[in-house]
Amino acid sequence: MDNGLRWHVRGFDRHLKKFSDFVINRIDKPSLLTGNLITETETKVADLQWHRMIDLHLIPHPALQHPETIEHEYGMVNGSLTIKVRAAVAGYVLRRWNVDCSENHGLTSAEHHLWLKNNQALNGVENFVLTPGYSSEAKGKSAIE
Repeated sequence: MDNGLRWHVRGFDRHLKKFSDFVINRIDKPSLLTGNLITETETKVADLQWHRMIDLHLIPHPALQHPETIEHEYGMVNGSLTIKVRAAVAGYVLRRWNVDCSENHGLTSAEHHLWLKNNQALNGVENFVLTPGYSSEAKGKSAIE
């Protein structure tokens, strides 16, 4: 996936014993595993964040003076746009689009044209810490515990 600054690849991290995202140009001395060394828990079938699809309900940011402009630009219907993304990439998408993900649409800088209306969709999303407006207090705990 491309986060706008660098490319990432997703795979199983044997040191952390979980699926993670890796910056491609930071991978040093890769080696090919041969034989039956990969367990089923290390295959893409076991990556629950990759297989989980979530709906993100986006609306024009409530602080905007002309929300109809954003509605038009994003092709919104009745002032809303729903996109379906994999949980594994949700944080990247929301960061790339500068979506205010705070519960009370508290980010009011000009770069935030959109607000995530259904913030609860990020519950259980491991990379929600990447999202604009992320608050560990709002979630009650870290998503990567």
